[in-house]
Amino acid sequence: MVRCELKKRIEKWFDRDYRETFMERINLVMEAEQLYRHEKEGLAYGHTLAHILESISQPLEDSELLAGAVAMRIPTEEEERTIREVYKRWWDIPVEERHKKIFFYYSENWLRCRPYWFPSFGHLALDWEGLLSNGLGRMEFKARERMKDENLTEDQKGFLEGTVLCYQAISAYIERYAQTAEKKGRSGMAEDLRQIAYGEARTFAQALQLLWMIILIAQKVCGCGVLNLSRMDQYLYPFYERDLGEGRLTNEKARELIDEFFFKNNEIMVQTDHMSIETDSTDYTLEVAFDDPNYLILAGKKADGTGGVNPLTWLMVESAEELKLRNPFVVVRYYHGIPTKFWQLVCNAMRNNATIVIYNDETMLPALKHYGVEAPEVFDYGFYGCNDPNIPGDEGGLRQLWFNLVKPLELALNQGDYPMEPREKSSPRDCQFGPEDRMTGLMTGAYYGIKCKAPEEIRSMEELLEVYEEQLMYLLGEFRKGFEMDFEAEQKETKSRMRIEDCFLRGTIDNAQTWTMGGTKYHKIVAQGCGIATVINALYAIEKLVFTDKEFTLRELSDILRDNYSGNDMLALRLRKKLDKFGNDIDAVDKYAKIVTDLYVRGIEKYNGKDYLYQMWPTYSTDRDFTTMGRYVGATPDGRLAGEPISENQSPSEGSDISGITAMLNSVSKIPFDRITGGPLNLRLHPSAVQGDEGLNALCALFQTYMENGGMQLQINVVDAETLRNAQCDPEKYKTLCVRVTGYSAFFVEMGRKAQDELIARTEQMV
Repeated sequence: MVRCELKKRIEKWFDRDYRETFMERINLVMEAEQLYRHEKEGLAYGHTLAHILESISQPLEDSELLAGAVAMRIPTEEEERTIREVYKRWWDIPVEERHKKIFFYYSENWLRCRPYWFPSFGHLALDWEGLLSNGLGRMEFKARERMKDENLTEDQKGFLEGTVLCYQAISAYIERYAQTAEKKGRSGMAEDLRQIAYGEARTFAQALQLLWMIILIAQKVCGCGVLNLSRMDQYLYPFYERDLGEGRLTNEKARELIDEFFFKNNEIMVQTDHMSIETDSTDYTLEVAFDDPNYLILAGKKADGTGGVNPLTWLMVESAEELKLRNPFVVVRYYHGIPTKFWQLVCNAMRNNATIVIYNDETMLPALKHYGVEAPEVFDYGFYGCNDPNIPGDEGGLRQLWFNLVKPLELALNQGDYPMEPREKSSPRDCQFGPEDRMTGLMTGAYYGIKCKAPEEIRSMEELLEVYEEQLMYLLGEFRKGFEMDFEAEQKETKSRMRIEDCFLRGTIDNAQTWTMGGTKYHKIVAQGCGIATVINALYAIEKLVFTDKEFTLRELSDILRDNYSGNDMLALRLRKKLDKFGNDIDAVDKYAKIVTDLYVRGIEKYNGKDYLYQMWPTYSTDRDFTTMGRYVGATPDGRLAGEPISENQSPSEGSDISGITAMLNSVSKIPFDRITGGPLNLRLHPSAVQGDEGLNALCALFQTYMENGGMQLQINVVDAETLRNAQCDPEKYKTLCVRVTGYSAFFVEMGRKAQDELIARTEQMV
């Protein structure tokens, strides 16, 4: 049971004003700009962190079991105006100048609160085990010893000096919190804080306390959010087991500490949905990491081949189910032989709308090994925001490409031209991915391909697929070319820079350089394949209309699409509503799931290898950008009109899976996921379909069958459309309704109307 005191804090958190801001940080950052603007980058970073941590308040409530919070207040109108002017001065500059200050920034929203000399975008896992076993003091000592190397360059020295300053600042902050706890009469907490200020964690409580201190500082001070907390049930288990054996801990006390830790991961978040940028609460925010989900990985295989479910795994699932908060985003890793009772616990928690999703070790481990991840670290794989794969402690932050798989088909049908904006021969582009698209990874605007066969010259599906592959290969090559240009520029600009995560990754101190320079073992680009179901449906439609039934020639169909079905409205409706679609367990359609995946993977592999530091890892994911990407694609052969959304994540196209959930899962499982490294499959189930013991047993069997058939991921919302519509009308009554969106959870009433409507429109499945 959740403690009464914690319940009250949760209720209070729900009522917090979204305008509340960590004003102390903002003011101190602006001071630091003047104080350290002439210093080398590593020193400026370390001194900025120290300046903030030595001055910010240290709130501590009597009921808190773990120390660590920040002071929040609503800024005045004048303060808000001043802050926005500073943010504008930092980033309202030409793109070329912006790229010299920071690279790969993902979105304008991410930039505005992050100063260029104090950067971090997170999306990674720190070496949590190393942190707990070594402690900050030993980590600082290692950096100091590394600085004695006479062969270091000035840039490397500056980098290491910055890390030492960061370790010292964090230790001093924790020591100061110990004094705060002492003054509050919390002697036990003070003792724990003094131990972890410099030393290793020795107890379960100390381990959670040290983890939380680093998370708090990384996210709320440095903006290093969207963390993969990795397999906490594995690396915390020795502390838990030892404390139980020596009488320092009970299961009840362990559960209370877990509840506290989970809530604290929510408490620092603003009441908003970061992807709904049109809402007042998201548009307003002045915060870094204001709504960043943290991922927590449970269960899965261990490196010795045994299963990872232990008593701590159970406690963490139980906590997630009872709290029903949006953070942390719990990933349970399925494997052959997972305990039946534990599987029932997980499925029941998902049925009760806990923030829990499932990933499949039986596909993920082969996929990651295929792209070069070695044992033993492959067994600790996890995820950060939006289902991106991650090797904890051994790689840096997010580099991504949202690759629109529908684009190559459009180019193949138009001899490399873009029908919505035909190419002018006099204006060739150096790279199909412009600077903004390369930074955010999103394909927007006009994209052109290479000259290829005219539609009338393509005489079979095999020939069409060859042309599709040509265009796909060309676009992937263009991205690689642009990425390498930017990466080369980044290395020239960031030699002495550091980020907070560099203090807690394996390899950065040893190599005396930031992860962006190659300091870690692994470096990846998450290559998100987008619109897989739209491509599958379109290819089947071409096969059926052109090469089987011979209703149209490929030229005729191409011309109809170029004109956006003008004068052919009934044809578009027939193709959309009557033609077989992916998601209904029809082999003639579903065969293209493997065909497209094979082509995509072949393209990825062509532009991977020893010539590149960064390797592309393919996933199938759109996040919530399937609407944006669809805006830049003309009409497609499945009846979709120009500018309409492409299919979402791994799901069938909206409303096309009409044969039930079993058929839908059978279709998706035909994707060869042992070469795909991540991405979500979103399901919405009607509550009546999973009621009672019978419903739970059916859900357990359904999900396990999908995993055994080669599926990769599942996340569900058990809620009917009527409830969601009622929540739109009466948000106050439904403010705690938490839903899985794509790669994170959100409170439904905090989402924008478009996102709410998209969730309501998702097919309502019956088990």
